[in-house]
Amino acid sequence: MTVEESNSIDVVAYDPETEEALLVMVEYREWSKGPGLLEDLRGKLDCYLAYALDGQMLSDYPNLVGKLVHIQLRTRYPPGERELAFLRGVASQHLRPAGIKLSWKVLGKKGQHGL
Repeated sequence: MTVEESNSIDVVAYDPETEEALLVMVEYREWSKGPGLLEDLRGKLDCYLAYALDGQMLSDYPNLVGKLVHIQLRTRYPPGERELAFLRGVASQHLRPAGIKLSWKVLGKKGQHGL
């Protein structure tokens, strides 16, 4: 699955080190190559936010009750400035107020980038 499939959750996991419910979205396309990629990302984030807030995640995974939700974009290529500006805006306006963490990470590399 990829960001292009906006009506699905790619990965749900529990991170015992941080005690977070980890919702992972995956993207393999190069950000500068697809004109619709930002719209795909917007749709995917909407889906993830609804999944985390409407109770469906806790219904599917009751062991995640009370855990901080962390949405992470795992991507083959680092997001460009346009995508980073969008992600920062989503994080500050929608996710942080809802208590949801957002980060991104390049596939195969260590470390993540908080937003």
